[in-house]
Amino acid sequence: MLRFIQRQLRQKGFDLCHPIHTNWYNSLIRSEGLVESGTLEVLPEPSAIIDIENGAVFNAVLIGNTKSIWHPFLDWLADQSQQIASPLDTFVEETIHHALDLCCQDNPEIKCFELFWSNGKRQRVNNREIISQKSIDDDVNKTNNPYHCFDYKDASFLVSMQRVAKVSGHYWHDDDATKLCVHPEYGTWTAFRTVVVFEPNETKLTCIPPAPQFCPCPVSNDEIKKAKEVFEHALKISSSDVEGYGATLDKPWEELCKYLHNTVCSGSDWDKVPPSMKPWIRLRDVISVGREMWKYSDAQLLYHYTKDPEILRRELKRIRDEDN
Repeated sequence: MLRFIQRQLRQKGFDLCHPIHTNWYNSLIRSEGLVESGTLEVLPEPSAIIDIENGAVFNAVLIGNTKSIWHPFLDWLADQSQQIASPLDTFVEETIHHALDLCCQDNPEIKCFELFWSNGKRQRVNNREIISQKSIDDDVNKTNNPYHCFDYKDASFLVSMQRVAKVSGHYWHDDDATKLCVHPEYGTWTAFRTVVVFEPNETKLTCIPPAPQFCPCPVSNDEIKKAKEVFEHALKISSSDVEGYGATLDKPWEELCKYLHNTVCSGSDWDKVPPSMKPWIRLRDVISVGREMWKYSDAQLLYHYTKDPEILRRELKRIRDEDN
């Protein structure tokens, strides 16, 4: 099951898929007082699944990507016949849903799964409905799969993706100074998209697997110090932007992440990026780990932060010109 999901996602640029148990995350945020304060909520804790193929014991996966998402995304975008308001978010949701549908539709062990997206959206998908809809779609030859989701429209469920990454054992999280999440190979050049929690049909395993050890810090003290300076400068610059980042400064970090995710502004080249945003973009680049191999291209980096549609128009034109 796990390798199938990882293989399906990797083909579309989602090369990060880490199995976890949600109890690890819940225990961490409880120990930090974030549940008691009302800052974060605990994730569901269904019984674990045993992946016989590789021995993994988990009830959820953290899905994300490195720079590998950019070209599959652009290929997908080039095939769209209509303009899409939020193309990257649409690509992310469609692709991940499709991979999960393929995995779960023929898996009698899975009753349902829930998706907790990085933008705070929560969705629940029942496996039985996937199978029923697949039969209908096959009969009428449909291609517009609605993914059979129940959306919790009235409530936002923020998950600290950095903390989920931390308990996976693959990332170091600098919660004290910069809030950066650093992978020993990819550095800061990752983006976390969703946590998927699986609920099995039967409770076969009631014990909670031991959490992996936290990833040791792969960053030098000098770079941490420099990153902290950039982070504090970003906060200072943002404090004057009362309608933008400055409006989030008294909010929890997870609220700021949500704001960053949803912001759309001019930024098709560096000169057009708002001054209050530039330090946040620079923050990732301070860390040298993974920078040479995994840093986003300028177009991907600028679009990641600004969502400026002009960037995509230029990229698609570049691809067409290269093909000709």
